[in-house]
Amino acid sequence: MNNKYTIYRSLSIAGMLISGSSAAQTTPDWDFNFNGYINAHAVYASCDDSDNTVAGNALLCIGEDATSVSNGYSPSSFQFSATTQTHDFDIKAFLAIEPGSTDNSAFNGNGDNRAYRAYFTVGNDDVGTLKVGRGYGVFGIDVVLEDMALSGVGAPASIRSPLNTSLGAAGYGYIFADRLSQITYSRELGENFHADIGIFQPLDSVSFGGNGYVGDSGSERPGLHGRLRYNYDYGFISTTFYNQKVSTSLDDYNAKGIDITAAIQLDDTRLSLSAFDASGLGYYGLLIDAADINGSPRDSSGWFTQLTHQFGATKVGLNYGTSKVDLAGVDSLEQVKQQTKVSAAVYHTLWEIFTVSAEVSALEAENHMNQSIKNEAFSIGFALSF
Repeated sequence: MNNKYTIYRSLSIAGMLISGSSAAQTTPDWDFNFNGYINAHAVYASCDDSDNTVAGNALLCIGEDATSVSNGYSPSSFQFSATTQTHDFDIKAFLAIEPGSTDNSAFNGNGDNRAYRAYFTVGNDDVGTLKVGRGYGVFGIDVVLEDMALSGVGAPASIRSPLNTSLGAAGYGYIFADRLSQITYSRELGENFHADIGIFQPLDSVSFGGNGYVGDSGSERPGLHGRLRYNYDYGFISTTFYNQKVSTSLDDYNAKGIDITAAIQLDDTRLSLSAFDASGLGYYGLLIDAADINGSPRDSSGWFTQLTHQFGATKVGLNYGTSKVDLAGVDSLEQVKQQTKVSAAVYHTLWEIFTVSAEVSALEAENHMNQSIKNEAFSIGFALSF
């Protein structure tokens, strides 16, 4: 439910034109909207107490069990938009401040509060729509939006020092679609097809696992991403791709990935399936631990499936995902080979704005010596949308 505020204003502007004549112009009427989402989840993780090492795993915990009161997969956010129509074009400006709601340092000393989206769109049904600014990329976006953990947690992320959000199933069947600075063109192709193509600012390589390449991408040329989606009465089928050049200390390579995602809705039951294949792109986040410490790209792949059913205001769901990572360059056999997660959850919505959730997940990361570390996670959470 959105609180919508509309401000109508008309301003006559007189100015000298290039031709030397003067003209009066009227600015269009704008509709202003504000909404938001706030959530927190109590998370308990049974951490792995073996002596095994799985380098580069997706932020699993080892040692003593741990807890957090932290943000879920969707960040707490405030969203502002302004829309208008002029000369038969629809125009929208959008700003989302998405700081999350988690910090375990006094006086917010180490909080990650820089997450945001800011972009505008302009277009119409005849010519398509141009998106300009910082927003979610199109690679992998459809499977992210299918993940039921958007209302919960999924895989916790560094539970002792939680991140801006949890991981959902990122790293366990798909790669998260990051916020990209982009210029992307979208258009409907007939009644059922939708296409997106665009360029974006290349991302720099980072490492969360401590054994990945870290460095500037070089930005010699823009990255390229795109999507083709077919919508039908019971769901959709889509494929997306990502490609950018990465400069490393050894050589340059192209970080690239492709996926396919499908969903089918039968009455109150929904089945989702997705798979990806990538090289030098990462396996839980774009350009995160995507190459060994010298910059040799790692190949990765994975698949994800989910089944949910709606009982009135209550949704129950079960999903499973796995991601695989090949050795590259100087990687040791302790490097992660495969990660798997299974989650079961229930979400109940009150008054259309307040959601109570409970989830249980089993997570495992295995190295190339067939050794593994395992976590189990349980969460209870509350979220308010407005």
